[in-house]
Amino acid sequence: MKAEKVILSFVAVFVGLIAAGVAFYLYQSTKLVSTDNTKPSAVQVTKTPVQQMTNEDTFTLDSPQDEQVFGQKLITIKGTAEKGSTITASTTDSDQVVQPSDNGEFSFTQTIPDGTSIIEFTAIFPDGTQKKIDRTVTFSTENF
Repeated sequence: MKAEKVILSFVAVFVGLIAAGVAFYLYQSTKLVSTDNTKPSAVQVTKTPVQQMTNEDTFTLDSPQDEQVFGQKLITIKGTAEKGSTITASTTDSDQVVQPSDNGEFSFTQTIPDGTSIIEFTAIFPDGTQKKIDRTVTFSTENF
């Protein structure tokens, strides 16, 4: 008697699944798909123009190198950037703003904090575009 109930239960579940599948298939196949494009969609995508960097938007750092270790707190920063751009160097302790010379080169000194820190360099070009370079530097008096 118990085996008959278990088998009957499985058959009932199977028949129910088939009936639900058929009903779902009929519902999907009779559904009308609207091709009316005049109605606003629920999701609107807004395209924003991206300013492309031109060959004139140059910004390089010759010194310091990434993950460089210094034995003194005062370091020299050297690089090149487009004429007329503004260069900022930011640490946790200070910020400096410089402009490159007419040939595009710049050089200045920056004091770095104790231990490891990140210096964030940002070049703001005359056309308003920006380029960022991060350098990790360490001040340590340990001998390696």
